[in-house]
Amino acid sequence: MTISGWLFDVYPNTFGMTVWIIDKNGTQHKTSFRFAPCFYLDLSEKESIQLHEILKKVKYEVTVSKVRKTDVYAAKEIDVYAVHVHNPNLYFSAVRELSKYFKFYQFYNADIKLVQMFYYTTGLFPLAEGDFEIENGVLRSWNLRDTINAVKYNIPPLTIMSITPSAKLLAPKYQRYLEIEIEVDGRKSVLQQESPREVIQQINYYLHKYDPDVIMTEYGDGALLPLLQQTAHDLNMPLYLNRDIDVGYFMTKAVTYFSYGQIKHRDGIVALAGRWHLDRENSFIMSEGDMAGLLDLSRMSQIGVQQQARTSIGSALSSMQVSWTYQNNALVPYKRPIKEAFKSLATLLKSDRGGLHFMPTIGYHEQVAELDFASMYPTLMKNHNISPETLDCPCCPDAKNHVPEIHYRLCEKRTGLVPTTLKPILEKRAHYKELKKHAPTPELKQKYDHMQSGLKWILVTCFGYLGFKKSRLGRIEAHEAVNAFARDRLLRAKEIAEENGFHLLHAIVDCMWLKKEGATHEDYERLAVKIEEAVGVKMSLEGIYKWILFPASKMDEEIPTATRYVGVYDTNEFKIRGIEVRRRDTTKYIKRAQEAMLEVLAGANSLVEVGAMVPQVLDVTKKFVDDLKQGNVSPFELVIRRRISKDPYEYANKNVNAIVSQTLVEAGVKLMPGESIQYIITDATGKKDPMKAKPLALYALDDGYDAEKYSDMVLEAAETLLEPLGYNKERLKEELGLVKKKIKKISRRRKSKMLSDQLSFAPRLMNP
Repeated sequence: MTISGWLFDVYPNTFGMTVWIIDKNGTQHKTSFRFAPCFYLDLSEKESIQLHEILKKVKYEVTVSKVRKTDVYAAKEIDVYAVHVHNPNLYFSAVRELSKYFKFYQFYNADIKLVQMFYYTTGLFPLAEGDFEIENGVLRSWNLRDTINAVKYNIPPLTIMSITPSAKLLAPKYQRYLEIEIEVDGRKSVLQQESPREVIQQINYYLHKYDPDVIMTEYGDGALLPLLQQTAHDLNMPLYLNRDIDVGYFMTKAVTYFSYGQIKHRDGIVALAGRWHLDRENSFIMSEGDMAGLLDLSRMSQIGVQQQARTSIGSALSSMQVSWTYQNNALVPYKRPIKEAFKSLATLLKSDRGGLHFMPTIGYHEQVAELDFASMYPTLMKNHNISPETLDCPCCPDAKNHVPEIHYRLCEKRTGLVPTTLKPILEKRAHYKELKKHAPTPELKQKYDHMQSGLKWILVTCFGYLGFKKSRLGRIEAHEAVNAFARDRLLRAKEIAEENGFHLLHAIVDCMWLKKEGATHEDYERLAVKIEEAVGVKMSLEGIYKWILFPASKMDEEIPTATRYVGVYDTNEFKIRGIEVRRRDTTKYIKRAQEAMLEVLAGANSLVEVGAMVPQVLDVTKKFVDDLKQGNVSPFELVIRRRISKDPYEYANKNVNAIVSQTLVEAGVKLMPGESIQYIITDATGKKDPMKAKPLALYALDDGYDAEKYSDMVLEAAETLLEPLGYNKERLKEELGLVKKKIKKISRRRKSKMLSDQLSFAPRLMNP
């Protein structure tokens, strides 16, 4: 029997892989495919005899053969022993068993997930379209009409069922009384937990009636599905979330980890068999690229859709690199074999540096242009063949292609796996951006935007993943080489700009802010072309700002910050980075307040007009403060979200995070370091209410809120925009009448300073 359709889902069984095919009518077909996953051992003849003796004692079927493979780093072929385990469920048991006898560096391809190994070995990928030959339920062969890097491809008809908590404000783990909302084909039903048995029965009814291909949830991994599963277990009832009722759920535990200076938390995974479970709250890629971006990335990475939804972008890139090794008959080290090479102090000082920044002058500036390099780091990797195995390679001892400053050699005989992997991503993203630009409908435009966004994050992470300690095919020297090229190219771009009469105001790694009196769009575009021709990386004019603000650091008003700025292009579009309105930990009310202030400033076409609009900004600030003090603000707009960095009872001080997290634990909520908590400040001083804040889950309207504390937050948001114009928080309080004036004689020195401030205001505004 031949089925025309798409490969939908894959997972291991005792003799191979279970493969689900969805045909063009949307019907699902369960098939099996004989598959024996394989890892490799680099052994001497004596050790190979030992291997055969060990395998005679195991109780599962294993086949060993000698094969010739390529060592990526040594750039040569070597003989290794291929160990095929015929029961995939025992594959990792075999690896652990042999690890007792052989060293880790003798293993290759030994920690690759089975589903991904199936895809690499067969050349298939999620949602591959083709004709599938099935005999007695066994998948025998296939003929694909699809390619892994295709830009235009068909997606099967999918039935999607949403299961979400009705109360959107709180995650299910904080809710005492749970209502579940189910939606299929635009029809919604609400299931109340008055009778848990009826809830499970109703969910089973909808699953049977619609037989969805995808179950979409919010908080499904961390709370909702485990809660439903536990409820069904306690009631001794079946719960038919799986389409394949003979298989259990694929579940992992929640983890806490340290990343980029922060403690973070990731919920465990609840994956299903025969249908997908996708949790929007536990998926970075879905938040950035929605379903279209997820499916496109899953195809390219050859990671199952459910796993790709939850895994990191770096894992997607790593999977593409591992796929390259399978296509090129190369080996993947079990653990990263190349450690950082010894470096002298002088070499270390040159190599161990990041991207180049030129710090801005604090304050407002007008008629400033922003020029951006397009995908600078991945382009440099591709153009200069930067890859772990091409750096100081043994095949090119006399290579003339060197890394600037640190002088690592780069291979001139073979293209590295990183440039090879990045090339189709760069090309595909450029194609999606072009399709988005000419999309005939808003729906198509949004679709292509989601698809290019998913690929964008691979390009963002590809550089960092070179130096990541857990990267399978990473190497810190390759990471350093990219940085060195980037610094060199940015310096060259700066020189070209200055040679043409432009002044560099600010620069961050791959982005420049330039100014030249009377320069037009055409002048900046011509400059971008000159820089692009000189450095080999595409550069474009992002836009010209009517005004742009670089605020001071919150820690020290004399120090500028590289990544906090706000400005208005001459097209009246905002670009905002790092300030309150863009921060995730800012309350909705403070965001609204700063947005209203920015709307006033958006009408300014020059710095003089910015200064003239200060009174209007002060009026907006006063209105938001007055509303707080008069009790006219909904407490739910004042919810603060913070991440706890440790166990609730490990806090040494009684700060708000400690108090709120301990209160939640005492109320029966389990919290792990890295998880987020939500609360409303009721008394920041603790004089009237020692608890200082109430968790949102336990908050009652009569608890009120601390108007003074939230007013301070509004003033801080205003201070970000107005401090360069002479309005710090204390002056804002005075201007808005928020400070009780003390009857005090003003000293002559103070009078003199006030007069000086007034006289110097206009010159500072014109030339900050």
